[in-house]
Amino acid sequence: MNSQNIKVYLAISGALIVLLILIIIIPFSSKKTTNKEPSNTNQVPFPTSIETGSTGVNNSTSSTNSALTPIPADFTGALDEKIPQQVIDLAAQKKDLRSKVPLDFSTFTIDFNYSEDKFIVSLKDPRDQAQKEFESWRTINYPGLGVEQFILK
Repeated sequence: MNSQNIKVYLAISGALIVLLILIIIIPFSSKKTTNKEPSNTNQVPFPTSIETGSTGVNNSTSSTNSALTPIPADFTGALDEKIPQQVIDLAAQKKDLRSKVPLDFSTFTIDFNYSEDKFIVSLKDPRDQAQKEFESWRTINYPGLGVEQFILK
């Protein structure tokens, strides 16, 4: 290779390396610490600075001398509805089985499909015997979970 070409390649490579170093170093070295204090041109009162009184009149002399009156939160709008025990048992059994899946038995396997919110039961051959074993297993271990919670495949 020609020595003239090597010198040109070395000069271009060196210039690119220097340029790359400058591009990396300059933004970090020119950090300026500026103290930007928020200008308080908008005089919107904060909710804690508004006086709550029974007269409804804003008296500036009484607001500085008296303490703010707290407003009690007696009613939040939520209903105190009792959840039936059957629903609680169903949720507990479903959570328990969902934490154990995937289960693999000799005649069937169980997995959970989150998009359908149901358990997927894959029956092995012979299917009629596997379905009977699954039904007996379900009624013994999870009686609160109905047939509608399972999809048989």
